[in-house]
Amino acid sequence: MCGRLNQFAKIPALSIAGRALRFERRQARAGEDKKSEVAVVNNICPTDYADVLRLEGSEVGVERMRFGLVPSWARGSKAEVGKKFSHTFNARSESVFELASFRGPILHRRCLIPVRGWHEWPHRASPYFIHRSDDEPLLLAGIWDVWQSQDPADFANGSVVTSMSVITTPPGRYMGKFHDRSPLILEGDSALAWMQPGLRADDLRAFFKPYESEQLEAYRVSTVANQARNKTEAVFAPISDPVPHEGNESVVE
Repeated sequence: MCGRLNQFAKIPALSIAGRALRFERRQARAGEDKKSEVAVVNNICPTDYADVLRLEGSEVGVERMRFGLVPSWARGSKAEVGKKFSHTFNARSESVFELASFRGPILHRRCLIPVRGWHEWPHRASPYFIHRSDDEPLLLAGIWDVWQSQDPADFANGSVVTSMSVITTPPGRYMGKFHDRSPLILEGDSALAWMQPGLRADDLRAFFKPYESEQLEAYRVSTVANQARNKTEAVFAPISDPVPHEGNESVVE
């Protein structure tokens, strides 16, 4: 599971597949949910908004999207669909082509979510922060969609919700110490290729591989990370040394 994201206050310069990306923040859609105006960097929880990279033509732009996908076909008020789709923040690679919420976006609307890292809870008393040891951004594969409320009560605060989910796979060797799932992390040619249009299901399945990198690092953090309202850097401040890659010992109790 990948349910808490942490980003950078400003997206660092990125080079993907040898191409230095220069991207601009795109304007919000007309009628976008007012909550999207609130910038959250640390401890981004489901229903918070995060910065997302999306390809449009040949240009990569930054958009803010709700963490937790609301499919375009959903019916009801913003509150109703928000409650109904409160657990769509992750999309399992094994079922992404079958589930109604995800099967359209996986084929037609793919994105990347640049993160500093994310949290995992092998057990509730011991959250861990996972990141790159050099603190370079990680690019998580995602899918996105746009939904619009037809309820007049939603018009004042924005009736349009642009949202995304993070694709997850079985874990690599290191991530298996902390959880039985891992976000799909892409690099180089694969990261840029993920956003290209026209890919078929078999093309996309080729991306679904556990991430293996000696740069991946996890350390224990305070239970302040458990508090969704805590958006400070304290949520990823280490309270232990990083867990070594050597050995197969799991920290899950």
